[in-house]
Amino acid sequence: MTTPEPAWDVSVLARPIVLQIPVRMDSDPDPMIVIAAWAIERHLARAQAASRLLAWLARRGVVALRSAGVVFEVREQAEGWLLVHSGAEPEPRELAAAAWIRAHRLARDRAAAQPPSTPDSS
Repeated sequence: MTTPEPAWDVSVLARPIVLQIPVRMDSDPDPMIVIAAWAIERHLARAQAASRLLAWLARRGVVALRSAGVVFEVREQAEGWLLVHSGAEPEPRELAAAAWIRAHRLARDRAAAQPPSTPDSS
């Protein structure tokens, strides 16, 4: 039996990213910073779109967002992606390790929830 693989390429976690979101964007902001700012805004508004934006960021190695003295960890859950307020300074490698573990646990849980496959009767 093979071990289930996560739904995304966790190799990006080898280079974890903590994005600093400025209070004011400059005239030509990095697109990843813009998406991160949108994700925070959508998260605070409890909009479903936040999960999709956070998934996009996580798949590029983003493990946390820092904005105006607040740090949010990017976390995968069975229902989607969310931001979790962090009370401490983010340690990128520790957050990456935790994300790797969560991704593999979720893959195992998803595989266990699938009905057993039956051999073709052809």
